[in-house]
Amino acid sequence: MPDLAGSKVAYLGFCGAIDSASVTKICQMINAAVNNAFDEIYLNLNSPGGYMGDGIYLYNHLRALPIPLTIHNTGSVSSIAATVFVAGTHRFCTSNAIFMIHPVTIGTNGGMAATALKTAMQAALHDEQRTEAILRDRTSIPDNIFSQRLTEDVYLSSTQALEFGLVHEIRDFTLPPGNQLFQI
Repeated sequence: MPDLAGSKVAYLGFCGAIDSASVTKICQMINAAVNNAFDEIYLNLNSPGGYMGDGIYLYNHLRALPIPLTIHNTGSVSSIAATVFVAGTHRFCTSNAIFMIHPVTIGTNGGMAATALKTAMQAALHDEQRTEAILRDRTSIPDNIFSQRLTEDVYLSSTQALEFGLVHEIRDFTLPPGNQLFQI
């Protein structure tokens, strides 16, 4: 029997850094939507990025969802958040949204011995490979942009994001009447 009320969509918003606390909250809300038989999840995302491991975990969690996920860049999606963004089944951005990708950075917390620095460098190089592999798989970002990203911050406009397959459409977000938007 068809659902006469239409699809049951969970509208969520997240604005903040990608870290273990925020990823836990995002996953809790998304898991609740899945567990409560929602048909689709719609996530408005604005993030400066954050921790690589937490972002990769969130990307994999989102890709494994049994229902469609729409992600909408409603401001700025940067660093590891750009990798998280491409987990969406459907990906949109507003006309004034931006994306930023950049080289992986290493935190030193006041200094590192040579061995620790070498280990951190190896981890950063592996993280570069992981994020690039995901972005190459899910987008058509050209090689010259990936090369540029290894040495500097690269900003992509909404039209470039559309051209490179980062988004499927440029459009504003409007909450359909009768729905609620839950901020994470």
